[in-house]
Amino acid sequence: MTQINPVILCGGVGTRLWPLSRQHQPKQFQPINSEGTTFFQATVQRHGGRLFGKPVVLVNERHLPTVTRQLRTIMTDAMIIGEPVSRNTGPALLAAALYLYEQDPDAVLLALPSDHVIDGNLEPSIASALSAVQDGLIVTFGIAPRYPESGYGYIIDGGPYIGYDGVRKAARFVEKPAAEIAEALIEEGGAFWASGISLFRADTLIAEYSRIVPKTLLAVKEAKRLAEVTASGIILEAEAFSRSRNDSTESTIFEKTDLMALFPADVQWDDVGAWSAFHTIGAKDDSGNVSSGDVILLDTQNSYVRGGNKLIAVVGLNDVIVVDTPDALLVTSRSASQKVKKVVEMLAQTSRPEIIDHRWLNTDWGRVGTISEGGGYSIKQLVLNAGGTVLFDSSSTQRSLLTVAEGVAQVESEAGRRVLGVGATFEVGPQVRAILSNVGTTALQVIEVTCEIESRETTEPAQTGAAFDAMAVGKKLGQYA
Repeated sequence: MTQINPVILCGGVGTRLWPLSRQHQPKQFQPINSEGTTFFQATVQRHGGRLFGKPVVLVNERHLPTVTRQLRTIMTDAMIIGEPVSRNTGPALLAAALYLYEQDPDAVLLALPSDHVIDGNLEPSIASALSAVQDGLIVTFGIAPRYPESGYGYIIDGGPYIGYDGVRKAARFVEKPAAEIAEALIEEGGAFWASGISLFRADTLIAEYSRIVPKTLLAVKEAKRLAEVTASGIILEAEAFSRSRNDSTESTIFEKTDLMALFPADVQWDDVGAWSAFHTIGAKDDSGNVSSGDVILLDTQNSYVRGGNKLIAVVGLNDVIVVDTPDALLVTSRSASQKVKKVVEMLAQTSRPEIIDHRWLNTDWGRVGTISEGGGYSIKQLVLNAGGTVLFDSSSTQRSLLTVAEGVAQVESEAGRRVLGVGATFEVGPQVRAILSNVGTTALQVIEVTCEIESRETTEPAQTGAAFDAMAVGKKLGQYA
């Protein structure tokens, strides 16, 4: 039987799910609940049966370490294609099609958003649609709508596709209609939510790009030809990839091709595009509330409360959403949850850091979090996994004092090698390189206090803040690796 290649799209940011989703740590890499499996990991695991081959992951280049780490956690190997710039789903899927066609001219792709929640088994629908796809059709999977959602796209059923059991004609697409139009579509019947999941042959997509947008095909081919080869895949060449059309596969190809078909899938689906969706899909208590973390709810109904690292008490409120993170708290009504995107736009106008990163960052060696920071200083907590190693490479204007709070540390520098227990301290002075390792069997916790000192060349204070950037190691004041 033909093996289907799951192609997982990880390029989005999910601004409507702020403060959970950030530019450097977007929604798909966050846990579905307060902890545990992420959206991306759940998507990979959902398509790991015998019907499927090795997954292909399409991801922004800056998130390559995150994808690699999360794949390792679920013990899954994948081919990773790094996108040097964001060009929407169209060029990304085309790059995957070109790569897979080179491996197998008969390759079949299953395009999968990485940030959706599915309850039920999608495999029977995929298997049933395969014969139509092998004959050259493009099949997209529709979901029977449960309510008139204006935040989703719709596909209109055009009647049966003769010769293929269960496959329907896709008469037209309706992109995120107003609420009254969505309601009318559902009342008329034959309208399905567009799940964003589609099945097609690699050569079919390539041929349609050649016919409809040939310049994008040439640009992506060039980006692939000049791609940087890595241990886990390739990184497309930036200049060529930037010349491709910045648009989705749906608007570029699916809405213009004569090969489009629809397959109604019998699953519960949600794209979790706004916080109200977490309430919809969550397990509710007797008052209709969905909560996680350290939460107390009193005289509160039909609400979603996602706790962080502190106790949250909600009293006498209905239909609200509360989301707590270490550096930001969101409170909104369920009906206004789509407007969170406007908050992100306001934060961007004032260059607020809360839209970029979380205060806690995950790394290959563990995680690091900011406890406090201000003019000329920062206090951070480092948690190293057993065997984890961190490189400190301080600037000429930085001095750090580190204290072991838990575990056993080893420090190597020009001064030699030391093993340190709980309560021991060590200093990393200006222009000093030091390697910190966890040589114990449990997590190592270290508190780092970093201060800026005046440069010998100037009385101007140096830029403040610690050295850590989990996505781009060692930008200004030091380096963790």
